[in-house]
Amino acid sequence: MRPLQRFERRLEGIVSGVFARAFKGDVEPIELAAALKREIDNTARILSRDRRLVPNHFIVELGPDDFERLNAYGRTLNHELANELRDHADIQRYTFSGPIDIELVQQDDLPTGKFRVVSETVGTPQRRPAAYQQPEPQPYQQEPYVPPEPVSPPQPQYQPQPSPRRGHPQVMLEVNGRRRPVNPPGVVLGRGTDADIQINDPGVSRRHAEIRLMPEGPDGIRVVLVDLGSTNGTLVNGRRSTEAELVDGSTVRIGNTTMTLRLADEPMAQPPSSGW
Repeated sequence: MRPLQRFERRLEGIVSGVFARAFKGDVEPIELAAALKREIDNTARILSRDRRLVPNHFIVELGPDDFERLNAYGRTLNHELANELRDHADIQRYTFSGPIDIELVQQDDLPTGKFRVVSETVGTPQRRPAAYQQPEPQPYQQEPYVPPEPVSPPQPQYQPQPSPRRGHPQVMLEVNGRRRPVNPPGVVLGRGTDADIQINDPGVSRRHAEIRLMPEGPDGIRVVLVDLGSTNGTLVNGRRSTEAELVDGSTVRIGNTTMTLRLADEPMAQPPSSGW
């Protein structure tokens, strides 16, 4: 471990110890997730030019009160913490040497609100570099082809009702300089492969928000944005919103990506068969 890392950890331990004694606040799951992410950041080792090896076995030492409270969550807490580590590793291009294992243990010398994380690399990492070197190009080959897959199931929904929608204006979403059509009943925005419009932004949740099209009168349509419980929230025209009506020129910001809604005069088109 480099001297700077030792200094940071020593300082972090002093500060967390002072706060634990002063406030005696309970340890929260979000604190454990943040500490586990810092642990793999601090212990990552170079595996190849684009990959770094990180520990996969973690022991979280807790005081008696915190252990009794958090251990009651059982496998649910461990599963959620492991998912957080996988997401963080995907973004940072980390490689685990084996399955992620998180174990909570009780340490009587720790006060309420203070905990320690001990990590270990378990497995046979020397066999894994070759396996990871071959699939490395795959994410770049798959990304252009993944978005069309979730678009095909909604197609039958549009075919039975083309006539009532012919008078409605065409709704377009301008993302990174490109305009993409938004067809009834709407689209899901997110980072996951099941999103209708996939946005490669680490600040965007897998299913971040939904744009819904609601008919209003014979020739009108309402456009409503609904946040789907995203981690970082949604801004509409610069204001945080969970649900808001959009008009021509409205801006939507999720993560670090800003989009603009456009309403065209031409009739609403059928959804393209080749995806977004």
